[in-house]
Amino acid sequence: MDKIILSIIIVSHKNLEVLRNCLDSIYLYNDIGECLEIIVVDNSPEDNIYHYIKNNYSDIMILRMDNKGFGAANNLGAKIAKGEYLLFLNPDTILIEPIFKFAINQFEKDDKLSMFGVKLLNENKKSNLSFGFVDKMSIKSMILIRILNKLNIYIDGEMFISGADMFVRKRDFINIGMFDENIFMYKEEADLSKRLKANGGKTRYFKSKSLIHLEGKTTNDSEAATLRKIESLKYFCEKYNLNFQRRFQQNLRYQYFKYFFYWLSGNNEAEKTKKSILLLKDLKVKLLSEKK
Repeated sequence: MDKIILSIIIVSHKNLEVLRNCLDSIYLYNDIGECLEIIVVDNSPEDNIYHYIKNNYSDIMILRMDNKGFGAANNLGAKIAKGEYLLFLNPDTILIEPIFKFAINQFEKDDKLSMFGVKLLNENKKSNLSFGFVDKMSIKSMILIRILNKLNIYIDGEMFISGADMFVRKRDFINIGMFDENIFMYKEEADLSKRLKANGGKTRYFKSKSLIHLEGKTTNDSEAATLRKIESLKYFCEKYNLNFQRRFQQNLRYQYFKYFFYWLSGNNEAEKTKKSILLLKDLKVKLLSEKK
C-alpha cells in the first residue's frame, strides 16, 4: 500500500444521511488514491452511525466516544492519524471537485504553511462564510467579514479558517497541543489560529478550490447553540485577556441587527434570531455580573 499522506477526520453527531453524502463525495473526488485515509469519530448517543459505517465502508476507521465536543473528538482522530497532513472536515460538507492533491502541493511548496481552507459555497453554490475575524464582534466587523468573503480577501493573523474545512500540517498541530478541549464548540478555529501564529506558522485561504458547506444541517437546537457560543466566548476572552462584557454586548447588538434585517425581508430566520435574543437577555445579568 502507498504511504498515507493525508488523513481526513470527520466528527459525526446524528444525521447519517448528511454524513453518507459527505463520504460518497470524498470517494468520488479522491485524486490521491490509497494515500488518503478517512477517520470518523462518532459522538452520537445511538450506535446506528457506527454500525452503518462498519458494515458499508470497510476502509474507513470509525471510533465512538462520549460527546466531549468538537475539539476533543478531532484530537482523538488526530492521535491515530497516519497522514503527514490532516483535513478536519465537517460532515455537512460535499466535495464538488478534486482538492487533495492540490492541498498536499500547497504544504510541500511552503514549509511555513500550517493551516489553510478553500472556498465554501452554500447548496446553491453561492459564496458561504469561509473565514471570520479572530476576535472582532461588532456589527461593523460582522458586515465587513461577509463583504471580504465575497471578495475573497483573507488576512493571515486577523482571520481564522472556518472549522468546516481545515487543512492542517500535523507536525504543527501536535506541537501547539492540538485543539483546546476546554472549548466544547465554537471559537476553536480562532483559538487554533492564534496558537499556530504564535508558533511561527502561516495560515492561508485559497479561492481557486471550493466545496459545499450545508451550514446548520448538523445543528438542530438553536438554544443550545447560543449557550455554547457564549460559554466558548467567555472562555476565549479569559484565555486571551479580552473584554468579555464588551464582546457579549456586541454580540447582542448584532443579533438585534440580524433580527431587524430578517424581519424586514420576511426571512424565516427572524423567529430563530428572536429566540436567541431573548436567551441572551436572560443570560446577561448572570454572565456580566461574574468576574471577567
